Amino acid sequence: MTPLRLPLRLASWLLLSLLAGAGLLLLGYSQQHSQFLQNSSIAHRLISQKMVQHEAVLATLALQQRPPPAAELLAGLRPAMPQLLALGLQQHGRWLGSGNTAPPLAATVTRAQQQGRLQTQAVGTTQYWLVAPSGWSLLLDSQRLLTTSEWPASLQRVQLQLPGGNSSLLRQPMPLWGWPMTLQKPLPTSAQAFTFYSQQRYGIAQWPWLSWLVASGMLALLLAWQHSRQQARQQAQREREQARLAAVSRLSTLGEMAAGMAHELNQPLTAILANLRACQRLLDDDDERDSVRQALASSAAQAKRAGDIIARLRALVTQQAPRPLAAVDAAALLDALCELRRAELAAQGIRLHCLDASGGQRPLAERVALEQILHNLLQNAIDALAGQPGQISIHADIHAGRYRLQLGDSGPGIAAADLPQLFQPFFSTKPGGMGLGLSLCETLAHSLHGQLTAANLPAGGACFTLSLPLANEENA
Repeated sequence: MTPLRLPLRLASWLLLSLLAGAGLLLLGYSQQHSQFLQNSSIAHRLISQKMVQHEAVLATLALQQRPPPAAELLAGLRPAMPQLLALGLQQHGRWLGSGNTAPPLAATVTRAQQQGRLQTQAVGTTQYWLVAPSGWSLLLDSQRLLTTSEWPASLQRVQLQLPGGNSSLLRQPMPLWGWPMTLQKPLPTSAQAFTFYSQQRYGIAQWPWLSWLVASGMLALLLAWQHSRQQARQQAQREREQARLAAVSRLSTLGEMAAGMAHELNQPLTAILANLRACQRLLDDDDERDSVRQALASSAAQAKRAGDIIARLRALVTQQAPRPLAAVDAAALLDALCELRRAELAAQGIRLHCLDASGGQRPLAERVALEQILHNLLQNAIDALAGQPGQISIHADIHAGRYRLQLGDSGPGIAAADLPQLFQPFFSTKPGGMGLGLSLCETLAHSLHGQLTAANLPAGGACFTLSLPLANEENA
């Protein structure tokens, strides 16, 4: 698998980090919300108990035949009920209450007696009278319902909707920004059915920043480790491919060299043999003709023997078993070639472009031979650029019913005088070149029933074109 490029890896890390942060944020919010609901329920239950306690006190006072003075009752109840500010009894038009507190309105008392149930009367926004049909009344302060120690620690805002308006029971500092959490629930009492309202905000300071940083760091390490592994695997594969291609190239070059040497040496040996036979005819009249004839005959025999040995060597090299041809995935081969050499060429300032416009069709060829041709042509293009920045393009398409591969470069091109002998063995335009690479490519192309040609591009540079037969459905 091709290692991901650095920008793509950074984008992947950023996306995964954001997803991890979102997951941690949702988890933290879920935990905070659960805690908020639990604390709000505790506060709601405690306040409900206070309301039930008020009604129980009134019910107890109604049973008193001769109740003690209101001031004594207030003093006895205040330690357990700090929210109780005053109490009293409305009896026979008289108000018997504690302190100098004004009594509830007579209309409220009358309504309680007529309806036979508790009534409330607002005193400002935070206080109210709770009036019983018996005439007993309690003046209560909602802000003293719970002491500081009784409130759950993490609650921030609690209000009660009283007859006189909203009374703030708890007001802790709340973050300016964050996710709001609310709970609105009525108190479970008939006479004091006030609405309990709790509010809290999951602020930015509470977000799991440290966990997010740790997760992002671990993701970065994981992606870096994966990238390192992929690079090492890619480098090892590249080295194996280069070693394999180098071995194939050496064998093919040696074979071509041996064939060229056999061809070149066979001619002078043939000439030697002809000259020696001519000497045999010319020396027929000399006095030492027997000795000369014997020596010349021996030389001729040795020269013929050398020719036979070279002929056998040439036959061994050139007369190979026909290569089995099949449909070759040239697109994959081009991808592998470009991936193998792109990083190396980029370091030299050379841009390598590969384009497959064959529409998925495949040539009929032999993979190793086709691979060898492309590698040799690519190396020639690199050599033509002579270490200068430039561009090499490989294009595959279908032309005239055949599969066509074109490899062009932006180098200086090929001299017109060199084009006719470009594919001859031992001809080279490079200093120190052996002149066997293109000859080998042409030989391999012919073995694939293909054709290899060279031309100069109008804009400059050279272009080599390899034409191969298309694979039919049976070969595919």
